[in-house]
Amino acid sequence: MRRRFYNLFYKAISIFTFFLLLSSICYPKLLQDNNDSVKINLPWAEKKFLQNNLQLLAAKYNINAARASIIQAELWSNPNISIGQNVYNKFTGKYFDFTKNGNTDIQIQQLILLAGKRNDQVKIAEINSNIAEDSFYDLLRTLKSELRTDLYDLYFLQASLYFYDETILSVKKTVDASEKIYESHSILLSEVLRLKSLLFTLESERLSIRTQISGIENDLNILLADSTGINSYYIPQINVQSFDSLDIKNISLNDAIQTAYESRPDIKIAGLNLKSEETNLALQKALAIPDVTLGGSYSRHGSYVPDYLALTLSIDLPVFNRNQGNISVSENNIEADKVLLNKAKHSVKKDVVSAYDKAFETNKLYRNFDNKFTGEYKKLASGMIANYENRNMTIIEFTDFYDSYKTSVLQTIQLQNSRIDSFENLNFAAGKDLLPPAGD
Repeated sequence: MRRRFYNLFYKAISIFTFFLLLSSICYPKLLQDNNDSVKINLPWAEKKFLQNNLQLLAAKYNINAARASIIQAELWSNPNISIGQNVYNKFTGKYFDFTKNGNTDIQIQQLILLAGKRNDQVKIAEINSNIAEDSFYDLLRTLKSELRTDLYDLYFLQASLYFYDETILSVKKTVDASEKIYESHSILLSEVLRLKSLLFTLESERLSIRTQISGIENDLNILLADSTGINSYYIPQINVQSFDSLDIKNISLNDAIQTAYESRPDIKIAGLNLKSEETNLALQKALAIPDVTLGGSYSRHGSYVPDYLALTLSIDLPVFNRNQGNISVSENNIEADKVLLNKAKHSVKKDVVSAYDKAFETNKLYRNFDNKFTGEYKKLASGMIANYENRNMTIIEFTDFYDSYKTSVLQTIQLQNSRIDSFENLNFAAGKDLLPPAGD
């Protein structure tokens, strides 16, 4: 009878170990489909993101507002008209006498901007419009990278969750079998407790992963503004086979840096800020030149002759205020913007170098890890079945092996995740897809 219990116990262990072997051979699958799941792929997600994301929609209104400011800057100043009418004519005894015996004064004036002020104002409005557009593209770059990273992280976290779900199910069966054997006093209580401790650890780790998945799903709901997925689970549909085809060796660091200089919206914004301030300096110097107000006036009886007509011209005398303060402010702002532009270029270069190095090292580690480490564990897991059947291994040795094996499987998944994330981070740093989206 005791031999029979031992056979059942080690058979359960053998089944569990056999599952470990299978999970190392096959890439971990995603969560099983259910009625609450929503399958999404990267093209669909990016399309929905561009259509629905609320931050992008708000940024588009900022672009429209900036373009409207160009229209406003192109408009001429409105003419000014003034009318004067005497209240009481003592000669005729009439109030508001609009007849030929009363007096009416009419004056019309038009402000004329000199020294190219209007053109400078239009140029500044156009530059501000370009800044609004580049700010939109910088926001788009940031949110799109967040969307892709969330999608990749969700995919690999679900792969880890599947590994835990299948493993926990097998461990539970093993725990149940060990408890029945323990009741007949065929195994020690310490062996049962060891298995229960393993089960508790797995369930705790699974809860942590499930929490991470929930957080990413919430982020995706916000990014996609997807009302259909609020109470659902996203299941990314990613072509895993395309991962290995990605290789950073085809991209040089210098090319990546040059691409970033040409493509990064934040560098363009820094350059436009400098250009805007340079144009503003020209405007401030132009404002030191007084504008002319041209007009005409008419007075029926208020001048030395009846029906008096006159051409009027007025201009401020630049005696005290020659806009010296604003010119000095603009000159200092230009120097500050030059420094900020150099800082932006230096920061971009640093970002690209850091992202490139991380992607290169992660890719190198992945290539070496994938070729050697996993294969050795496959062979070792295969021999575990025979060891348990022959009772050549204790439960402590088995759980120690499993901890090591579990770590290797999860680290493999995490390394793949880190590799793809590092590629996307390089694309983000360069401001352009140097590597195509993974799994697309």
